Amino acid sequence: MNWLSRVICMVLIGGFVVMTAQEKKQLTIDDIYSSEKFKGRTVANIQWLPNGSAFTFTKANAESGLRDVYRHDVKSGKEMLILEAGSLTYKNEPVEMSEYHTTGNQNHLLITGPQKQIWRHSYSAPYYLYDIDEKKLIALANNDPGLQNVQLAPDGKSVAYAKENDLYVADVETGVSKRLTTDGSFNILNGVFDWVYEEEFGRPDAFRWSPDGKKIAFWRTDQTRVKSFILLDELPYYAVATELKYPKVGEQNAIVKIGVVDIASGETNWIDLGENEDIYIPRIEWTNTKNVLSLQRMNRKQNHLELLLADVTSGKTRTILEDKNEAWVDVTDDFVFLRKKDRFVWTSEKSGYRHIYLNDYDGKELKQLTKGDWEVSSVIGVDEKDGWVYFYGKKDSPIQLHLYRVKLDGKKLSRVSAKGGWHTANFAPNFKHYVGFSSDAKTPTTVTLRRSDGRSVRVLEDNKITALAEYNMVYPEFMTITTSDGVELNAYMSKPANFDPSKKYPVLVFGYGGPGSQMVVDRWGSGSAFRHFQRVLWHQMMTEKGYIIFCVDNRGTGGRGKAFKNLAYGDLSKWSVADQIEGAKYLQGLPYVEKDRIGFWGWSGGGYLACMIQTRAHEYFKTSVAVALVSDFRNYDTIWTERYMGLLSENKAGYDAADVLSTAGQLEGNLLLIHGSGDDNVHPQNTMQLVDKFIAENRQFDLMIYPNRNHRISGGNTSGHLFTLITNYLLENL
Repeated sequence: MNWLSRVICMVLIGGFVVMTAQEKKQLTIDDIYSSEKFKGRTVANIQWLPNGSAFTFTKANAESGLRDVYRHDVKSGKEMLILEAGSLTYKNEPVEMSEYHTTGNQNHLLITGPQKQIWRHSYSAPYYLYDIDEKKLIALANNDPGLQNVQLAPDGKSVAYAKENDLYVADVETGVSKRLTTDGSFNILNGVFDWVYEEEFGRPDAFRWSPDGKKIAFWRTDQTRVKSFILLDELPYYAVATELKYPKVGEQNAIVKIGVVDIASGETNWIDLGENEDIYIPRIEWTNTKNVLSLQRMNRKQNHLELLLADVTSGKTRTILEDKNEAWVDVTDDFVFLRKKDRFVWTSEKSGYRHIYLNDYDGKELKQLTKGDWEVSSVIGVDEKDGWVYFYGKKDSPIQLHLYRVKLDGKKLSRVSAKGGWHTANFAPNFKHYVGFSSDAKTPTTVTLRRSDGRSVRVLEDNKITALAEYNMVYPEFMTITTSDGVELNAYMSKPANFDPSKKYPVLVFGYGGPGSQMVVDRWGSGSAFRHFQRVLWHQMMTEKGYIIFCVDNRGTGGRGKAFKNLAYGDLSKWSVADQIEGAKYLQGLPYVEKDRIGFWGWSGGGYLACMIQTRAHEYFKTSVAVALVSDFRNYDTIWTERYMGLLSENKAGYDAADVLSTAGQLEGNLLLIHGSGDDNVHPQNTMQLVDKFIAENRQFDLMIYPNRNHRISGGNTSGHLFTLITNYLLENL
């Protein structure tokens, strides 16, 4: 080939490359919210067999779209279809499977039918037992669709469930049910939680089987004295009211008791919780010692946690451990009771960072297993046979999550996960293998079967999302910024694909800022749910429209020790607003940022922050969008708010300082308020009170109400409509 031919060839190739780059698609709202082409694939609903030889999982059926259940053999890698979801019928009627669980019997599955959502975590549904060999479906409780919190006994012979706020047990073979409690009502809840326990302690299932399957320990909640909040459905001709028992800051909580019912006799023994009724019992768990139940008890301020051991035959308790803090103590699931000895593993932030400790049943500390200026995130479990404690932690980076293990004697601490990013694991009961999920901000989640030391056995899903190649995807650049008083904050920035440092760009800041939270993390989509990745895609779309995306985790957020987190205590506005201002100052100092065009948007706590910014930091922010916002923390629930703000009777000044209403008259710039009228979490009254205050102060703003939508503001076309609204608002005002 002569020189002229080479030149022509190079020109043609160059032109092709330019043309290919120009042909990259631009994201649309429909791409993000009306399509699943970015959703990717995973290995879902993993359930290990008791002996760890295999696990079951679900896979979408190509024809029906339903999720079939397969079994994966660990040794051979062979996969076998054990349940085709489309084949499920009961009395010749099709059954829609929403969930499934393995049982103690390898030949049976517990099937959940269509779910009717109650609150965030809770739902009711019909339940079935499926015989894999016989391909037979047995309905529990005569196919009643109102069952909640269905749990099989450890031996798989019985199943417990809640119905109409009472607790029942049923024989698996005969289906015959036995009622264990009889006083369930609107105000008396047995085996189910009230709204605030479910939401803030993160569990809907309010009972626990004993290891031998002969007893059930359960929460009994009396919410008679709790005041009601009314949610109003105004779509019918005559509005329909829903009464929600919701304890707001400073008001009375429900009275909680812990009962232990004997399945055979039906008799209930009540556990001695002390004379003070104004307490929380966020967790109960059976120990591996017969008839000994553990309970976590917290005071109303939630800065004093006690671990109690109860003799369930007498109801007597003894306090063996206390954990205190000047601000608050977090509730965790990190108490793991060993089988071979009367010992337990637990975590505490008493050293300044969350670490793992080994104690005996007298509360004596036998060993601190981890230490240093880094955080243990949570304990996964204990392999007693080989003496390993497996846990998640942030030893290598506060914005990454890794899998680690340490011996029960505190030796041989090592990282199990190999590369950077975010790692989670689903371990076999014998801790010989785990299914690992790994990602980083640039790499979709891959799923791999691994040995307990992290060595790969086989890739289960590499999750190549082919649609990504059709777009000029940009990914966050992680950084730290230093505040004017010398504190380093974690941040990220995403620039347009065609970024030109000689030009100037507007910036859209995203934030949340709540205590212990982290938005700046090296993780695909910043969360496990697809809706989190949809937010990332929307940010990508905004970069295509010429915006830089920026996020900074202010003081009070997580991953950096207890002292850093405690800065949020008492006034949730102080450092969240101050450090967003620091972020804006950093941006204004960049030569490629158009300093008069910095905006902010956030959801829930981030919606609160957006309002605070536009009333207290409008010199730095031109426009903000506040979704599902809190305007006054006196409107919010007792558990979450008092944990981080203290009691209203002791900290009125802090509540006043954190109140958006108090500075509503300082609103400047553009502010869009968005709320769902059916939000049971952050009530729409927050927006209504702020609107009323803005009117009184003669301040202009914009408002959108989504009828009957809850805190997520989703369903049908809602998400697409919502983000079209936000997009257009920002394009017009930022």
